[in-house]
Formats: sequence, structure tokens, C-alpha cells
Amino acid sequence: MRYFYFQRLLDTGQIATGVEKLAFTNETSAQFYLEQRWGDAVIVKLIMLPSWLNWPYDFIMRIFRPQLKREEVADFFRNIAVMLRSGIPMFTAIEDMASDDSSLPVQRVSKDILESLKTGASFSEGVERHSDIVPQTVIHLIRIGESSGNLDRTLMDAAEHLKRVDKIVRDSKRAMIYPTFVFFTILASAVFWISYVIPSISDLFKQMRVELPAVTKMVLTMSENIGQNLLLTFVILVLLLFVTVYSIRHSYRVRYQFHRLLMALPVSRVLVNSSALAFITEYLSLLISSGLSMVESLDILERSTENEVYRKSIQTMREGVIRGNSLSSEMRQIKMYPRFVVRMISVGEETGRVDEQLGYLAEEYRQRFDHIVASISEIIKPVVMLVAGGLFLLLIVALFLPIYQLVSQVHG
Repeated sequence: MRYFYFQRLLDTGQIATGVEKLAFTNETSAQFYLEQRWGDAVIVKLIMLPSWLNWPYDFIMRIFRPQLKREEVADFFRNIAVMLRSGIPMFTAIEDMASDDSSLPVQRVSKDILESLKTGASFSEGVERHSDIVPQTVIHLIRIGESSGNLDRTLMDAAEHLKRVDKIVRDSKRAMIYPTFVFFTILASAVFWISYVIPSISDLFKQMRVELPAVTKMVLTMSENIGQNLLLTFVILVLLLFVTVYSIRHSYRVRYQFHRLLMALPVSRVLVNSSALAFITEYLSLLISSGLSMVESLDILERSTENEVYRKSIQTMREGVIRGNSLSSEMRQIKMYPRFVVRMISVGEETGRVDEQLGYLAEEYRQRFDHIVASISEIIKPVVMLVAGGLFLLLIVALFLPIYQLVSQVHG
């Protein structure tokens, strides 16, 4: 997805300007699409903006132009499916969704899809323009529904799928609330000690000319250096965070190593593996049960998976299936998937019910993930207590050991 700046000639002779985010990587295709979208409109000027502008522009758009949430997208498809089942035409159903009763993001997306339908585009083509908020799996489901005449059923399946995915994502975020809160609490406490407590005690030691132990000298030196450059330290940390996030978003190598790190750390490994296996089995089950072949399903899954480590494994499996190997044998060779998963899929391949076995696996890993999220605070709590306790024990020993020596000398 890239942003394009355009100037369009209106029927009144005026020039309308704007910025559109489109799924094209060249100006020729984008210009042809925009001209077809607005009914043979004349694009006077079209410029593809640099890729590094995508992230800041997305951030600005989220603030001033809220996007549809995944749960709202699910409700959008569910409502359309219900109206189609009741005999309401697609055009009328989209018009109802674009009414004033809907939220502003839903109205905006509905009007945009309605505009595409007026130019002769299909519903899937209208939805594909919003591939930044609608997963590729859902877009392919809609295409299958259009070609098979079961659009209402596939839209309902897509809505249920998005609901389950949204629950997994929300549970993942909820699991990280406790460690994030504790981390920032420890950071705030450390800043308070470094900027206020330690400098006061350091002045006291200097006035009384106390012989300081090595650990105390180290802590005081660190506090003095950080305290003198507190603003600079904060700016460096913010820049480091920005560079890290930008690198993860735009560099495949950095993103791949970051995902490998998450899969190696004790707590994040459990969360990442459970959520990824729930995603993969859920997606594959949905795509295969819709009538797609294993190769097509793996191709869509590869483009929909965000974890680069799992994406690479899916690419390897797809290439193996193209060569004639079974999915279970490819999983077994990769040695990244649990034996339980490989065995279940192998049974499904033998009985011709791979989609059912994947459905069972998806339900199993959703339940496991729910259990992990429910107990994540208990898993992380000992680690957090050790880190926080070790940090403050170091500060207490470093600051109170000289005071103890001073009191001992005075008493002597």
C-alpha cells in the first residue's frame, strides 16, 4: 500500500486535489484505477509519495480520520450478510450501512464501496480498496462467495472469523498490560531516585567526608551522569524507540530478528507461539473449507501472517506442497510445529478432512491462549519481583552501607 497525491479535473473545470492510499507500486496502475473509479475522470497530476511517509501519514490519519476497528469490520460484514439473506439487494444493503445511523468510519467505508459499485466494480473489488483494514483472507472469501453465489454465507463466516481474531488480539494486548505497567512504574521510581534522592544523599556524604565503598561510588557516578544529562537521555531513548519501531516496520531483517527474539524469550515465546498457531490453524481451516486448494490457502496465509518467522515456514511448506509433499510431512521437516499439530493434520490428510482437523486445532489453541492470558500475570510476577527487588536492593546497599559505616565510627 502506497500513498498517491493527485489532482483531478472536475466537470466544472475546477481542480480537486487529494491523497489516496492504494494497493499499487507504480503511478500508471494507480492513475488507471482512479480514472476508472471516478467514471473516466481526468487525472491532471499524480505523484507516488515516498514509502517513509506511510507511517507518519497513517498516524496522522488515525488521529483526524479514525479507521474501522476489526470488531466494526466484523459487524459490517455480519449486517450485510443478514440483509442479503433476507432478500435485500447488495446496493440497498450498502446504502443502509452508509446512512446516518452508522458511525462515521462505517459511513465513509460504505460510501466508498457504494461509489465503486456505481462504476461497475464488484463488492470484493470495493472491499479490496480497504485492504489495510480488511485481511486478505476475508477478501478471498468474498470473492469465493461471489463466484459460488453464497456471498451471504461467506460474509457470515468472515464476520465470525474476524470476531475470533479480534478476541485473540485483544487478549494479547490485555496480557501485556500488567508487565508494561510494572515496567513504567519501576522506570518512574528509578528516575525519582536518580534525580532527587541520590543527589541529596551524595551531598551528605561529601560534607561528612565518608569513605565510600566501590558499589556506592558506581551508583553515585551513574546518578550524576544521568542527572546532568536527564533531558538528553530522554531524547536519546525516544529517538532509539522511534528508530527501533521504524526499523521493525520497514526492514525485513530487523523484523525477522525481532520476531525470533520474541520467540526465544520465556514469557513472550508462550504468547507468540500460542497466538500464531491459533491464527494459522484458524485461517487454513477457513480457507480450505471455502473450497480453496492447499497451495492457494498457504499462499494467502503467507501474505496474511505478520510474524516473519512463521511466514518463512509457511513459504517453505507451500513450496513443498507444490513439489507434491503433504502438509504434515513439511511441518515435520521444519521442526517448528508441535507434534500434536503435525499428527492431527496427518490424520486429516488420511481421512480427507483436513479442514475439520484444523478447526479442532484452532479451537484447542484458542482455549490454550485464553488460559495463558488468564494466568500471564502469575507467570510474569516472579520475574518482575526479582528484577525490581534486585534493582532496589542495589540502591539500598549502595546508599545505606556508608551510613552504617559512619554510625559505627561515631559509636566507636
